[in-house]
Amino acid sequence: MGITRISALEAAKLIRSREISSLEIVDAILRHADDLVGTVNAFITVDAEGARRAAAAADELADQDRWLGPLHGVPFSVKDLLDTSGVRTTYGSRAFADNIPDRDVVAVARIKSAGGVLLGKTATSELAASLQTRSTLNGITRNPWDLDRSAGGSSGGAGAATAAGLAPLALSTDGAGSARVPASVCGVLGLKPTLGRVPHETWPFHYSNNSSVSINTRSPGDAALMLRIIEGPTTADPWSARPALAPPLAGVTSMLYIQAPCSRRPDTAISEAVQKTLAGLSEGGIYIDAVDDDPTHFDPAMVSGILAPNLAARVRSMTEEQRALLEDPLRRLTSPEYRPDAVALQQLEIERSLLHDRVERLLHRYDIIVTPTVIADPPPADAVIDAEWWTHLAVANFTGHPAISVPCGFSEAGIPIGMHLVGQWDADLRLLQMASRIHELHRWTDLWPTSTTAPGTW
Repeated sequence: MGITRISALEAAKLIRSREISSLEIVDAILRHADDLVGTVNAFITVDAEGARRAAAAADELADQDRWLGPLHGVPFSVKDLLDTSGVRTTYGSRAFADNIPDRDVVAVARIKSAGGVLLGKTATSELAASLQTRSTLNGITRNPWDLDRSAGGSSGGAGAATAAGLAPLALSTDGAGSARVPASVCGVLGLKPTLGRVPHETWPFHYSNNSSVSINTRSPGDAALMLRIIEGPTTADPWSARPALAPPLAGVTSMLYIQAPCSRRPDTAISEAVQKTLAGLSEGGIYIDAVDDDPTHFDPAMVSGILAPNLAARVRSMTEEQRALLEDPLRRLTSPEYRPDAVALQQLEIERSLLHDRVERLLHRYDIIVTPTVIADPPPADAVIDAEWWTHLAVANFTGHPAISVPCGFSEAGIPIGMHLVGQWDADLRLLQMASRIHELHRWTDLWPTSTTAPGTW
């Protein structure tokens, strides 16, 4: 097996058994990343020197039979929206091209404390404002399965890096589907935890939060390990005071399948892949209730109605020099001509509360709500399109429920298809348990994009 293809759990086991060193793994991934710079473009910053230094230190400790934690020597990446001490963090914007934070966000600090080795910062759209990952600063992030297609966004770098073997663990964020869209179209897992399950202390809207620090991995086991490491309270994030993460008391017995989320009919191949997976789960004893009409009654206009004013508030807090470096659509939000109606915004917040209540009622009847993750293949990588092929994913962001995209097949164009699961608050491990069951039906971890295959075995 190629070194770049091993999971985080496998890497940790091999490092502990001294069958391979952390530095060997890191060197292999860095060589592979160099090969893909002009193609996939998954990273904004690769900290090769820092990664090799941390890997060598981990190996030195291992030689002394001293271990930092369950990720000792295992490489990971971080979306360039999350601060990393001493490593450039641009938020995907020229306005922050030279920004070097002096501290890690809590989730990064916890991974490092568990022994993780930071490889670098994965690409994001500017301030995560687009579901395609492209910017003047870093160019276009492309889909490893089809380089002419978008990798999705705004965590497109995390999804592409995980799919291409550029790190077994990727820390990302998800404010309206940002970790789950790339997961779907790149053929990996994308977990948006329960709101507050993982601290997101640098998000500026503590009390109107829609964003979660999220996880992209190839295997459910890696995702579960990563979640256990980064979850838990901190006084810096009031939402993080969640009950302790605990294994599910019971397995999933029922699912609601919404065939046309937001009344939008998915492409035929996408629907068929989800239905085939559900048929397999039904044969395993899970009751599936399929409906055409979307009982969440989610209006996609809520996405721009709430998030655009939030972004406007953020960009207007920047200096004049920084604002001048912004791209559209963020630049337009700096204009005094953009004046959202404050009453209309509060009406949307009322509707957000009602949306939560509707989803809660559904999850009292069913263990999991199912939809396709996206309803169409991703757009061309070179096109500037933010079509509504993903907006139903924002439901879980506005209600706080955990959600995950799980690979379940391929489209006619050969693009991976994701199946989207939403669970009850704090049922994060139940979603990962279900991802493991789906993996038994569709072993996506055995499938790799041929255009990005790395040579070499160990």
